[in-house]
This record gives sequence, C-alpha cells and structure tokens, in this order.
Amino acid sequence: MSELMRQADRREDTNFDCIWKWHYENVEIVLTPEQEKLKNRWDNMWKLLGGFLTPAKVIRKHLRDFPEISDRTAWNDMKNAKALFGDPAVQNRSARREIANVRLERAMKKTEEKGEWGPHMRAHEIYAKINQLDKADESRLEDLLEHFKPHTFVLSDKTQEELQQEADELMNDVPAVDADFTVVGDDESEAG
Repeated sequence: MSELMRQADRREDTNFDCIWKWHYENVEIVLTPEQEKLKNRWDNMWKLLGGFLTPAKVIRKHLRDFPEISDRTAWNDMKNAKALFGDPAVQNRSARREIANVRLERAMKKTEEKGEWGPHMRAHEIYAKINQLDKADESRLEDLLEHFKPHTFVLSDKTQEELQQEADELMNDVPAVDADFTVVGDDESEAG
C-alpha cells in the first residue's frame, strides 16, 4: 500500500496530529507518555533553532539535552519541529525588526552603564528609525491612503438607458470585484 493510501486510510490521529492539536486547538488533548516525550523534544528543538546556530550545532546541543536519542532521531526532531512551528531561518520583516530591537536594546543598556553617550545615542537613533518613532501616529492614515485610488465621478447628460448600456460595457471590462456604479436622477442631484 502506498504512503498516500496509508494516510487516507488511517482512522486515528498520528503522534504529530495529537501534538499539533495540543499546541493549536482549543480542545483538551491528553497526550500519551510517548507523545509527551516527543512534544518536549520538539519544543526543545524549536528553542534551539531560534538561537541562530548552524543545523549541525543545533543537533549537537539537542543530543546533549536528550542523550538517549540517535543522530537520525535528532534530525527527524528538527524536521518535525519545523513542520509544527515553522522554519525560523525563513524570517519575515517583523521578526528581523524584533531581533534588531533586542540587540539595540542590549547595546543601549551596555553603553548607558558605561556612560558612553555617543554610541548610546547612535543606537537609540537606529532604534527609533527601525520602529518609526520619528513619525507621528496620525500619519499612518495618510500612508494608507496613498495606496488607494479615489472614486471617479462622471457627470453626463445622456439618457438613463444610454448610461446603463455604457456602464454594463465598462463593468465587463473592469476586473475588480468591488466596482459599482449608481445612476443619480435630476431630483437626487439637486437635493445635495
């Protein structure tokens, strides 16, 4: 039986499924002692992966923490930890900003303790730039509006049937789902 058929045929959760549910679902999951051991190893592996070490160093540290497992099992733990929590080597922009923030905060603390105000202020300026502390909070709306196009209003003296026909033709050419039009009559346009 192929692996795909085996997966489709299984009737109960695998160890990985149970541990995933334990971490991510809002249901009470009771793990078996074996699943608890796996969860602890995968949690440890994830913490080690977050330390920006090479994979070989991560495996060595993991084997020191769990000497009863083999090299192959440690590599499998790495694969399962990445599958469960994601790969920290593939970082997004906010994660990199957070790493920079932590390092800058450490540098600022050290320079402040030593009274080195020049390097302290440079680190503080970089920190402010990364976190956009130099911008006012109300500018966020302006930044957001820069990416939106304004509505287009067309005033015409054509009949409603002619406008309806043109609008239908234009709507067929418009790829956006949220495009819409409204025909305003004489009585409505004079009210405002």
